[in-house]
Amino acid sequence: MDSTGGVNSSQKGTKSGGFDGFIFATVMIIAAVLVFGALISSFIGKGSGNKVERSTVNRESLLSSECNAYEKWYQDDWGDWIDENGEEESLINGMKYFYDKTGVQPYLWITGEEGRNYISEGSIEKLSLDTYKDMFGDDEGHLLVIFREYPNSSSIYVTSLRPGSIAESKIMDEQAREIFLDYIDYYYTDTDLNEGQFFAKVFEKSGDRIMKKQLSLGEINAVIAVVLILVGAAVIVVHIIRKRKVAEATMKASKARAEKEQKQNEFAQQKYNDQMETTYIAVSCPNCGSSGNKVRKGNVGYCSFCGSSFIVDAEGNVRLSGEADK
Repeated sequence: MDSTGGVNSSQKGTKSGGFDGFIFATVMIIAAVLVFGALISSFIGKGSGNKVERSTVNRESLLSSECNAYEKWYQDDWGDWIDENGEEESLINGMKYFYDKTGVQPYLWITGEEGRNYISEGSIEKLSLDTYKDMFGDDEGHLLVIFREYPNSSSIYVTSLRPGSIAESKIMDEQAREIFLDYIDYYYTDTDLNEGQFFAKVFEKSGDRIMKKQLSLGEINAVIAVVLILVGAAVIVVHIIRKRKVAEATMKASKARAEKEQKQNEFAQQKYNDQMETTYIAVSCPNCGSSGNKVRKGNVGYCSFCGSSFIVDAEGNVRLSGEADK
């Protein structure tokens, strides 16, 4: 096989810190999700290097009664594509693997010189239809694969797929055929594989992918959209909780500050009252003897009854202002 590429049909050709910090973090998270989603969509858009169609349909293998076993597996009209150095064994093992996975028995026809007569899409389609009926008759559970590489131009080839009606309705629908043809394109240029291994790989990988449902791009995008919505909702919830906690903390701090100020005022008032109690004393007027007079120690007081002036010394002794010190 040559590694320069090719075309096929069925028909297809080779595919070529604070609030600002919080907002910034939120934008970065959403951007990261978008970038991650775009990368995922790009990476798994097709698979195998973005060259193989995705399988998005649930398929169940055919019943044994829906496909009668055929004794032959392939026909190599060139005579040297599938030679005797182990290629035939590899090829048949790969085809049996496909058969076991899908319930559809494949048959590979590698056309020789007569392949040059089937150049147009219509002509090879007629060839595949006529050949299927000649080989399998009314047994609609098989898959005929016709592969033709142009003589003297090993980089150009055509592949035609003809499934029976049962095989097509249950397994080899348009998407499944696209997967098979994509694997032909993908492994055709793999120079590490001989011809038998090349076809075996195509049958094995196609069987696996066709029978395993994968998320479609629409479903992937829906998942990404849901993730974005959840991230956005989480960001909003976190923001609301954060604002609520800040408000509660502010209110708590204000309340604590008010209680502290109240206690300080009460303490100052009590201190003042205590000071009043210790510095002001009740005295009796030395002139008329009336009580109920309060005078600060070390100061002059006046009787509230007779108006006499008297002095209270630092020790609390009382005398009329005109009297000499004793």
